[in-house]
Amino acid sequence: MGSYVLLVTFWLAYGVLHSVLANNVVKRFFEQKMGAGYRFYRLIYNGLAFVLLAAVLFYQFTLPAQSLWAFDWRIDLLGNFLKYGGLLIVMIAISGYNFKEFSGLTFSPNDSKPGSGTLKTNGMLHYVRHPIYTGTILFIWGLFLSDSLVRTLLMAACVTVYTLIGIYFEEQKLVGEFGEAYRVYRRSVPMLFPKVFHKK
Repeated sequence: MGSYVLLVTFWLAYGVLHSVLANNVVKRFFEQKMGAGYRFYRLIYNGLAFVLLAAVLFYQFTLPAQSLWAFDWRIDLLGNFLKYGGLLIVMIAISGYNFKEFSGLTFSPNDSKPGSGTLKTNGMLHYVRHPIYTGTILFIWGLFLSDSLVRTLLMAACVTVYTLIGIYFEEQKLVGEFGEAYRVYRRSVPMLFPKVFHKK
């Protein structure tokens, strides 16, 4: 039980650190401290996120493979559908961004200034506001249905909770960035799942 508690702690700590380092106040602090080196901030941020994610996953895979139910091909089929469908959504969503900017390989001094960006509402953003998170949630719950392991369930629950909390703070930033334009967009486009899944 203690190992599972530690796993949850690691996932939540990862989420908190990920959000804190993406906060505009924190970013401005590092911009002042790093000077010209701030151009590498996003690259370092993404690299650190990758390394820490790998570390948490490594620990997770050291835990016992304790299954919650016996294999059922119908559940496995649903899990694979969600898993690969979610992965496809993430890949399509990411393809709508400039990879070099998204990864931090390129940087403009205007990148950190409010109002410097453009509100994108095309592609998958026309249907949901956060398609990468949509795909991520589908993927992790598909993983859980496919392997039925306690450790995967805890991961899926932690990532989902973190994602929902992270979206709240991210949208505060987007309102600050784009103002009324984002408020209008938020009222007309669902957060994670298209309106076809919503009750009328």
